Amino acid sequence: MKFSDNTTQSAEYLRQAIPLMVKYNIPPNPLNYALWYTYVSKKVPSLNYKIDQTLDTYGTCPSLLGEQLFREHVISDDLTDSEDTKKQLLALTNTLTEQVDHAAEHTSYYGSVLEDSLVELNNSEGSPQLSNIISRLAENTASITESTHLFQQQIMEAQAEIIALKEELKRTRLDARMDPLTGLFNRRVFDTELEQVTGSNNHAKATLIMIDIDHFKDFNDEYGHLMGDKVLQYFGKLLKAECQEPILPVRFGGEEFAILLIGKEKEEAAVLAENLRKKIQAIRIKQKKSGKVISSITASFGISQWVQAETAEQMIERADQALYLAKESGRNQVQTAA
Repeated sequence: MKFSDNTTQSAEYLRQAIPLMVKYNIPPNPLNYALWYTYVSKKVPSLNYKIDQTLDTYGTCPSLLGEQLFREHVISDDLTDSEDTKKQLLALTNTLTEQVDHAAEHTSYYGSVLEDSLVELNNSEGSPQLSNIISRLAENTASITESTHLFQQQIMEAQAEIIALKEELKRTRLDARMDPLTGLFNRRVFDTELEQVTGSNNHAKATLIMIDIDHFKDFNDEYGHLMGDKVLQYFGKLLKAECQEPILPVRFGGEEFAILLIGKEKEEAAVLAENLRKKIQAIRIKQKKSGKVISSITASFGISQWVQAETAEQMIERADQALYLAKESGRNQVQTAA
């Protein structure tokens, strides 16, 4: 999206946007400024419709959802242009490489022909002057061939670097927020989302599920850390599959996971937790070496629903207390904080 507002109009849009961001506890970062600037400008009706729906449902606009709206409605054209430019650049590089290959083949062939011709001339009684001319041509052709091969190598290295940088950029963007083992978002993302919800004064609803794998240390001691990692990876896949957006599953730390349900009541969280508990209990992992089937994996769950004026730490503490009760009551069960 291109912004072409004059200074006066831009200032007016910001004057309208900032109070809304404060009202709905929106983090003051450049992305959100642009998102809410666009919202108050009413230039993208589909964006306004989505934000209004989000505010009605959650009482705020969660950061991850805000990023998604920003990509889809504010810079979608720019992203398309950027991706097209990358594709065109890679295509151009590929074409140039092919052309250089082709030129190198012809130059090499031309050099071979001249060298053969020089040998024939030297073996004949031809003019010495003509022989010198052919000799210089052969030398120059060899130089051209070497330069062309060098240029070809540089082009190939540049192409590989472009691809590597593109992949590195993609990894860097994800690494700061992703847990590499499970593929879930990490504690950093969780804290940001929860702080935003609990800092809202708009009667937002939110429920937290804390999950802990039962006897995980004993499991690692008996079966090894590699098998333990497989269990954690399975947890990541299961939570991703069962927690549809905007439900946010994260690896909280170690063998502990958390699920933040924005806009949901504790009853809905309890249904999700019970469904996950049953699927975790049904996990069967076969050891490759021994062929032994491991079927002793379970998890305990603690749930708390956010209470107005409660801090994020207090909400987590109540969920932890419910989780502790689940463990003290025999594990492999769901407990909800009062």
